[in-house]
Amino acid sequence: MKIRILNLLVICCLLLIGCQKSKIIFYDPPKSEKISNDFEMFVNNKPVFVYKATVSKFPVNQIWPGYQRPKDQTESASFVYFDFEGEVTLKIISTKKIKTIDIRPKEYGIEPSVKGDIIEFKLTKPSQFVVEVNGYHHALHVFANSIEDYNIDKEAPNVQYFGPGVHDVGMIDLKSNETVYIDGGAIVYGVIQSKNTNNVKILGRGILDASKIERGKVPNLISLEKVKNATISGITLRDAHQWAVVTTNCDSIEIDNIKLIGFWRYNSDGIDIVNSKNISVSNSFIRSFDDNIAIKGLNSAYNENYKNIENILIDKCVLWNDWGRALEIGAETVADTVKDITFSNCQIVHFTAIAMDIQNSDKGVVKNIKFKNISIEDPISDSLMIGNMFISPKAWGKIAVLGIYGSFYSHDSARGNISNVFYNNIKYHSKNIFPVLQLDIDSSHIEKNMTFENYDTFIRDNIYFGDIDFTSKSNALMFLSGYDSLHTVHDIYIDNFLINGEKVTDMNLIGRNKFVKNIFMK
Repeated sequence: MKIRILNLLVICCLLLIGCQKSKIIFYDPPKSEKISNDFEMFVNNKPVFVYKATVSKFPVNQIWPGYQRPKDQTESASFVYFDFEGEVTLKIISTKKIKTIDIRPKEYGIEPSVKGDIIEFKLTKPSQFVVEVNGYHHALHVFANSIEDYNIDKEAPNVQYFGPGVHDVGMIDLKSNETVYIDGGAIVYGVIQSKNTNNVKILGRGILDASKIERGKVPNLISLEKVKNATISGITLRDAHQWAVVTTNCDSIEIDNIKLIGFWRYNSDGIDIVNSKNISVSNSFIRSFDDNIAIKGLNSAYNENYKNIENILIDKCVLWNDWGRALEIGAETVADTVKDITFSNCQIVHFTAIAMDIQNSDKGVVKNIKFKNISIEDPISDSLMIGNMFISPKAWGKIAVLGIYGSFYSHDSARGNISNVFYNNIKYHSKNIFPVLQLDIDSSHIEKNMTFENYDTFIRDNIYFGDIDFTSKSNALMFLSGYDSLHTVHDIYIDNFLINGEKVTDMNLIGRNKFVKNIFMK
């Protein structure tokens, strides 16, 4: 009898679970918004509006020439956003014949069914990803948010509320203890600035768009300067006119679940953290033309209160870099120290020059830097150019570069140091280009006991690489480069370096110049 009752209880529980319904929130776009020509999309058989964005067509860049990048170097991309909980089925209809399909990040393990021009799969948790049909051009970006209640009083005097529809505002000035709320279905054309303030918030599900803004006319898409305690959450940023989100001399800033899309103009970085401390960026999607996330020390921002850049966390972000670097420290490092920086659990779905970069071009002492659980996919290599000069693809697609040298952006004549840099669980999966790990270091500026650490096993003196996993059609290459006979790279420890799943023991696969000595492979 007890067994029969137990069986009935189990059946009832299963029935209740089966009856649980998903919840979905859609946001109607403004009537003036143009719909994508490349995709249609349905969530649980209900249509979702597919937005358009202008993105870089191929990686051509140059130092600001005084005029904007030509539109013939761009193409259209698509994106959608909605909120949900439970399990939902996504159906995507491609307007072009499907030959290949890639859903990135690959580590998400989304395996779609494809029938004709219809792509279908299920989602069980909020995520941000890219659907590529026949390659990365004209991709669909999906921003599937959790259902969030910000508990905002729209009528409160300290709330600047922008409801569904179009708002052409120019510049929003955000004062202490104020909130800007951009609701789902809203498109706000303009930028947001906050200076010398405390306790500010930028929230919502709508779109902040700078497509009507010219470079140099107003500050960045979101500019926080000398701000303490700020939150940016939930919104989508489109078509930045220069650097997009910038924190300068800021303390205690939380950036969570923001989406950056439609970047194509010169120097349109994603997030730049400038001479700031106690900053977190999490659960965000960043596709920018220039660097995705850069941590910098600028001469103009170096002052008595912000001599150090410290305690920065970049976690659980999806990155697509159309030019430059995905995760970067530098090149400008005007600070006494740049320390306690962690990049973790990030997915780099595409990149160009360098995936993980440390350029110490000024006086700063860079130390205690961690790259942990980073997954890196295909670099973009077609039509590589700086100005009118073509770049060899062999010089592109570098996994990690670590260097001390002067640069165009340097302001200090003195060079700094780099110490205690840790790379752990770095995975590289590429179809075409061999990955490169490169060190360009003036050894007279290296502190002793510089280590690349495997957190869970041991620490080596000097330089250590651990748990590096590559999957590529062509051979991988680690390249170490000294500067000259007085400025060498030396005492290199390489442990568990894998190419296509096999451990490397052949020293000839490690590229190096004549200014490199003492390489130890385990």
